[in-house]
Amino acid sequence: MAGSTPALPIRPGVVAVHTDLQSDLGRLILANSITLTPGTLSVDILGDIILIHWIDCPPGTDMEQATQAIVGSFERHISGFLK
Repeated sequence: MAGSTPALPIRPGVVAVHTDLQSDLGRLILANSITLTPGTLSVDILGDIILIHWIDCPPGTDMEQATQAIVGSFERHISGFLK
């Protein structure tokens, strides 16, 4: 249909999330796991911060909430065998 707009209510954005993982391998596995999650794409790792393109990032998203929503369970599992 010409001239129509998509009805998908998406709000893409880039968020910076913090990780407590210390090893490069742990951060790499975390970033890869995030990328495998639909709607997210790890863009860069800067020390203990991972930049993530998130397809549904509400305006005013709090960094701590974003970290828990995106990283929480992955980091817990990875820290069980890596630091």
